[in-house]
Amino acid sequence: MKIIERKVRSTSQINRVLISLGSNSPDPLLAINNAISTIILHAKIHKKGSLFSSKSWGFNGRDFLNQMIEVEWQDSLSILMTTLLKIEEKLGRTRNAKSNNYENRIIDIDIILWSGGEYVSKNLEVPHPRMNERLFVLAPLCEYWADWIHPIEKTSMDSLLATCSDENLVHLYKSNEKK
Repeated sequence: MKIIERKVRSTSQINRVLISLGSNSPDPLLAINNAISTIILHAKIHKKGSLFSSKSWGFNGRDFLNQMIEVEWQDSLSILMTTLLKIEEKLGRTRNAKSNNYENRIIDIDIILWSGGEYVSKNLEVPHPRMNERLFVLAPLCEYWADWIHPIEKTSMDSLLATCSDENLVHLYKSNEKK
């Protein structure tokens, strides 16, 4: 199957991108803060959500902390994804390309949605293809972005949250005081 880059809108304008940060390292708060400190060097952070905790998903491991952030981005989302992968690597994440299994993560950074609709390239698919299945993504997403519309499902994030069948509970860990 040949994958081509497909965009709904031009990337010559500033778009909003929702990024999920997660970690179940021994100090996940530090890992997430280090990731945000590095992302700031590449993109303007428009809003930071609260921190949420959940059990590991798909394997037995330490609990995760997750946070959603919204950044402003003008270039190709593929460039942003490459930047985020380099940040993960810089912070100590190693990827096993041969494994599709879930595992402990020092840091996990994923592009979930962007204001441009759908985006498909060889290294990225937006909206994130498994976001609808994961409460640890949907709960933080619905804190500030509940009214965003999924460009394929054509439904709001709070509707996706209400119909998600994931039974892995998500809890508020630390509220973001800066609304």
